[in-house]
Amino acid sequence: MKLLIVTQKLDKEDENLGFFHRWLEEFARHAARVTVIVSSLGTHSLPPGVSVHSLGKEKGSRKIRRLWRFWELFSYHYVRSDAVLFHMIPEFVVAASPFLLSLRRPAGLWYVHKSVTRLLKFAERVLDYIFTASNLSFRLPSKKVIYTGHGIDTEFFKPASSSPRPVTGLRLLTAGRISPVKDIETLIRACAFLKENWNREFTLSIVGGPLMARDASYSDSLKNLVEEKGLVNRVIFYGARPYTEIASVYRDHDLFVSMSTTGSIDKAVLEAMASGMTVVTANEAFRSLLPAKYFLEKRSPEFVAERIKAIAEEARPNLVLRELVVKNHSISRTVQEIIARLKNIP
Repeated sequence: MKLLIVTQKLDKEDENLGFFHRWLEEFARHAARVTVIVSSLGTHSLPPGVSVHSLGKEKGSRKIRRLWRFWELFSYHYVRSDAVLFHMIPEFVVAASPFLLSLRRPAGLWYVHKSVTRLLKFAERVLDYIFTASNLSFRLPSKKVIYTGHGIDTEFFKPASSSPRPVTGLRLLTAGRISPVKDIETLIRACAFLKENWNREFTLSIVGGPLMARDASYSDSLKNLVEEKGLVNRVIFYGARPYTEIASVYRDHDLFVSMSTTGSIDKAVLEAMASGMTVVTANEAFRSLLPAKYFLEKRSPEFVAERIKAIAEEARPNLVLRELVVKNHSISRTVQEIIARLKNIP
């Protein structure tokens, strides 16, 4: 199979999109040739049989120039491919629609977000398949939706091979983009409650950084809250970390906490589970996926703190949670399902 893939960025070090480099490696195992068109190109080291073509955003190329470059690249490679997969960005589907409609090839979009835009509605009509992680990851009703799991690399994200180093305090972690939808302030307030009502030592690591201007303001407000609550020695902001380092971050902590309000399956939670961490989350998407004790029915700081206390002594690694990811969200399962579907037009 000769597969064409269109994505926004390829950079194995990127905090948010670094995982897709590993996806391309996996696609290369199942396709005779993989051709990738990217808006922006960074650090990469892909196997033979994978060719990458950039639209030049990393060099400052203007938007109109990138669009023209996209039409050149897509028109050339589309006719020489057996199928095409778009990753996350419906705008690419719109730009490619004249070619998709004039020459039929199996075509799909991977999309995991609760927003439903006009461009997404258009893309759904043009494409053969919509690939997504779960029923809450794609909110537009469609018979074209295929649930594939989230594509987690469970060999990269796995428990430490050696015995964990002895520690006296509980190491809490939350990771991912810092944004108001992550409700990190509730977690910080829960830490303030623990400080006053628990005699056990603990720390909270916040790993990730803001992307938008409003996110930067939110990050500043969180740091002010930490100072206000007297938690500067317990709550540490580590900023964004390269994707290649994040697996070791998970292994260095005990308990992952996610207060996200996105309503979609959070990839960071699954990565933490695959790494053998115990997790607690208030994200509604996990209500039916996790054993009840790991889901936070309430968002009050006191309730979060008490749940942390209740599961703090659980054995590590948590192999029960890891197995849920291996079974339902592994990268091999996701890629093989996508490949199988793209071999045929419905």
